[in-house]
Amino acid sequence: MQLYLVTTLPLACSSYTTINDSTRSTSYTSSVGCDSTAFGSSGTWVRFTGVGGTQIPTSPPVTGTCGTSAPGWYNGSMPNISATISGTVCYNWSGNTCNWHNAIQVTNCNSFYIYNLINVPVCSLRYCTI
Repeated sequence: MQLYLVTTLPLACSSYTTINDSTRSTSYTSSVGCDSTAFGSSGTWVRFTGVGGTQIPTSPPVTGTCGTSAPGWYNGSMPNISATISGTVCYNWSGNTCNWHNAIQVTNCNSFYIYNLINVPVCSLRYCTI
């Protein structure tokens, strides 16, 4: 007899907004704007897809990339499968890799991550992808 471990994924893994945006890539160097009104103050669950990238980077991108002046990156550990954790997004600006920051949540949906993102603290900040 074989036993199988069944992992139940959080509901958010099947109910999120998909963002397919090549301008969020750490390799994109033109200006687009900021995320000061993109996700609301209480947050929106999003999944990044496509050529722009599928995850928020876990190390600081170079300033002036990702379509903004101060690019955002996730400063923390990624969750295990089916887990949701709270963490911090930092924004790299003027020699300080965490000049601004805000809290987010990250969920591991087995084959992809989703993020509960809020509006960034000030304009010229943007969530990046790799």
